[in-house]
Order: sequence, then structure tokens, then C-alpha cells
Amino acid sequence: MPELDNVAIARQLELMGDLLEIAGADKFRFLSYRKAANSIRAWPEQLSALADDGRLTEVPGIGKKLAASIEEMLHRGTFAELEEAKKAIPPGLVEVMDIPGVGPKRAKQFYDKLGVDSVGALNKMLDSGKLEKLGGMGAKSVENIRKGHAAYLAHHGRMLLMDALPLADRMVEKLEALPSVVRAVPAGSLRRMQETIGDIDIIVASDEPEVVMAAVRDLPVVAEVIASGATKTSVLTTSGPQVDVRVVRPDEFGAALQYFTGSKEHNVHLREIAKKRALKVNEYGVFRVGEDGSEGQRLGGASEDEVYRLLGMEVPPPEIRHDTGEIDAAEAHELPRLLESGDIRGDFHVHSSSTDSHSTIEENRAMASELGYEYVVVTDHAYDLRMVGGLSVEQLEEQWAHVDRLNAEDSGPVVLKGIELNIGADGGVDYGPDVLARFDLCVASLHSGWNEPAEVVTQRLLRAMENPFVDIIGHPTGRVIGRRDPLSLDMDAVLAKAAETGTIMEVNAYPDRLDLCDTHLRLARRLGVRIAIGTDAHRAEHMRYMRYGVATCRRGWISAEECLNAQPLDVVRSWLRRSR
Repeated sequence: MPELDNVAIARQLELMGDLLEIAGADKFRFLSYRKAANSIRAWPEQLSALADDGRLTEVPGIGKKLAASIEEMLHRGTFAELEEAKKAIPPGLVEVMDIPGVGPKRAKQFYDKLGVDSVGALNKMLDSGKLEKLGGMGAKSVENIRKGHAAYLAHHGRMLLMDALPLADRMVEKLEALPSVVRAVPAGSLRRMQETIGDIDIIVASDEPEVVMAAVRDLPVVAEVIASGATKTSVLTTSGPQVDVRVVRPDEFGAALQYFTGSKEHNVHLREIAKKRALKVNEYGVFRVGEDGSEGQRLGGASEDEVYRLLGMEVPPPEIRHDTGEIDAAEAHELPRLLESGDIRGDFHVHSSSTDSHSTIEENRAMASELGYEYVVVTDHAYDLRMVGGLSVEQLEEQWAHVDRLNAEDSGPVVLKGIELNIGADGGVDYGPDVLARFDLCVASLHSGWNEPAEVVTQRLLRAMENPFVDIIGHPTGRVIGRRDPLSLDMDAVLAKAAETGTIMEVNAYPDRLDLCDTHLRLARRLGVRIAIGTDAHRAEHMRYMRYGVATCRRGWISAEECLNAQPLDVVRSWLRRSR
């Protein structure tokens, strides 16, 4: 049987949780499946290896019962409880539930009253006008569902970078272990580290393509072989996405990698430059072009460096290949050195079990140590967000004393006293200046206002940035990829205000946020706005999501000099508004 990787296991557990919620099960039951899935996605080891060693219960949220279900999945591809749940609730109803504006109760209502069991069936009901006639529905509710339906379709069939990257990494590792393989690299939108990924492309350099093709067909994660030829094999994997593996000769590898990395706009511009130099660039190499337009001498293509050098350019990092100025910079040899994972010294957005996290401050600090950090900031929710246990001043006093004791105990990463403030309707925050002054730093975030007009929600954020104790704005647009659109903010005004006040803007590295996006980061950079990355970790393992924040910063052209996380602690303190 094909091997289920962590993403495939997490998806089955999430499906189980969703089916239970639609069925009206106890909240603890369906949340337990989601929490376990959340931990599994962030876990660095494959669960199949843990199961072999009897260590499944080491993963937070996995007890003996869930461990037994996971072992059953690994042997059968599914587990008994999930199959029973599918008999009661059509799995297609989960997709209906995930449409913004629907949710589990309405999905069940649509199913019971109208027989809606899929997104396609819901679309027909929207066209028929029958939804408006259901109890509790009105014109505004239906319009919100229409918008949610359109947003869902825009992301349908794509997976988060978090799910695609580990799968590609594992497949590349297996292929590079073959003696006949010189090199294997993911290409396409994955290599450009886009927020969501469709199919995965892998380019392999080898003189023995038939050996590679056979190995691809036999990879443990392959659920189905769609097509397999002499130099290309397409497969479906157990975690969902299609993977296309192409084999090229080693002397063509750089040209093929450049071509299949894209983007289309970048490649079109590159070929225009080649034409002006009487050259031709394609997936096979760089060629001279004769006066009659014929393809002549092949000049190179073994490496990307060779391809770009023949065009008189530096090699643009894959993340910025979108024809947004990188080609001009590469021609002028003025490409910036973008932020790298090795530059990161700490995390500025981490929650603890004092509010809604599942990890203690000690566990977060231990993870920071494992990641090689110098510091980590505890940013639990502030008082006004009581639904997630926002902290009172008395509770803050206890936490601060606890942090002081931890910092005095040994020479581990420094724990900084932070908070995630809630930006209120008037732009105010949870505590007064006397309390705010006692934090090492304050992150302030919008947690409401999804339907407010742009001028209203923008003014809230602008007023918050006028507070001298607000150092960082957290997840600025509030989006959740594929599930919630960004707030209607005037980002030109927001980033101009950040530049004026010296407020640092966050890149939230949580994989379904990645907020700010690359477009806003490029604007922020032009205005001189500094950037901080926070993982928004609600388990210590989530701190590993930093790689996605770094990728987002790289797409936005952010360098280490512009990122708070890349600074030593004394410089961090000097960048904060309270220090200036």
C-alpha cells in the first residue's frame, strides 16, 4: 500500500473533525482531531517512522486512541471511525462547510432541507434562489455566501505551501539518493515559494532517465501513476497533489530549471533580452541565433548561473522572478542579498498556555533553543480578547515574574515580555500607558471589522499606530488564505503611517496567513518600513513555520538589514519605538 505522509494523515484527521462538527458532535471530540492534525503538520519527523518505534504519543494531541487510528491508517489507508462518519455525512459537505459564510450548521441545514452535498450542488441552489427561502436566511446572508463561494473557487485545487514543500522535499531526497541522479530540484510555483501551489514540478539531472522514471513510479507516496514516458512521469500522491517529474541531461539542467521555475512573465522578459543579443533561451540551453533566425551554436545551460551569465546578468533568486524589477536589477548587478533562514535570531509572535496556546513558556523557550535563537517573545492575548483568555494586569504580573525567573536561571534564549494587543473600535488598545510601558514590546492586531468600510477599519489601524507603545502591527490585513478575505484597508495609507511613526509591520508566518503579502512588502520597503516575522505559534512546534515567513519576506525583496529578526538583541531594543 502507498505510504501516507504527515500531510495525508493530517487531512484524514481534519476530515474526521469536520464530519463530526457537521453532525453536531461534542466540541471536544471534533477539536481533538483538528488539534492533532495541527501538531502533525508541524512535526519534523514522519509519523510512519514514529509508529515503527512506538512513539506516536510523543506528538502533542495524540493519545493512545488516536495513535491506534493512525496506525490503522498507515496499514489500511483509512480508519474505521472515519469510514463510519462518511456513511452519515457526505464528505463533499465538508467543502460546503469551508465556504466563507456557510459553516457547519448551515451546511447541515442545506443538506437536510435541499439535498446540498457538494460545492456544485450549492452553486445550483444559489442560482435557483431557493436558499433565500430557508429559515434564518436572508438576502444579505445569501450574498455573503455568493462572495464566499467565489473566494473558495479561486483557491480550489490548490494547497498551502506548508503542505506542498515537505512532500517535494521528501521526493527530492529519495531521487537524489539514486546513483544515477546528479541533482533534483523542485521548480514552478513551489520553487518561487508562492502562497499556494497547484501541481508540483521536479526537475532531475540524469543520463539514465529510464532508471529515474521507474524510481518515481515506485516512490512510497505515489497513489496513482497518471502517465509515464521516457523523460516525464506524472503521479498522484497520497496527500493529494499531482507531481510531474522531468529528467534532463546534466548539461541541460540549468536551462530546464530556469525555464520550468518561471514565472511566465519573467521568462518572456528574459527571452526579449536574449533576442536583442542574438541569442535564444529555452529549456535546452542558450543558443546563438543566425542572421536568418536559425538556431546555431549551443553556448551553455548546465547551470542557471551559466544561463543568466550568458545574458550578462546576475541570477535572480527564484522567489522574486515575477518581472517586477528583478531583471533590471540583475542586469545592473544590483540584486539585494535577500533575508535567509540562517539570519533569523528570534521569533516575535509566540503564544503560551497562559492564554490559547498548548505550550508553556518553558516549552517555547526550549524550541527557541533548538532553533538556535538568541531570544523569543511571549505575546499572549491582551485583556479585551477574553474569549481566548486575554490576560488581566494581575495575570501579567505573574507572567512577568515567571519570565524574570526563567531568564535568571540559565544562559538559554532570552524571553522578552510581549503582548498581542487588540485594536478596538476606536483604535485604542487593552491597557493604559502605565502597563504598556512595562512590556519589552507590544504587537497590536485587528481581530474584528471584516465587514467594515475601508475608511473605518483603516482609521482604526492608523490611530493604533499613533500609540507610542505599539511597536509592531500583527497580521496587518487579517486574511486567512482561502477562507477569509483581507480587511478592506487602504494599505498605501497604512504603510505611509508606519513609515511616519516608525511602527514595524509583521509578516505573520502562520502558513494560512503569510500576511503581509509580497506586494505590500515591496511597498513597505520603498517607504523604509521595517519588518518583523512572527510565527503566531500556538504550539512550540509552530515556531518551525519561520521558514514560510522568510520565504514571504524574500518574495517581497526584504533583506536582513530590514528585518527585526535578523538583529542582535541590543539592536532589536534600539529599533523599538519605546527606545527612540
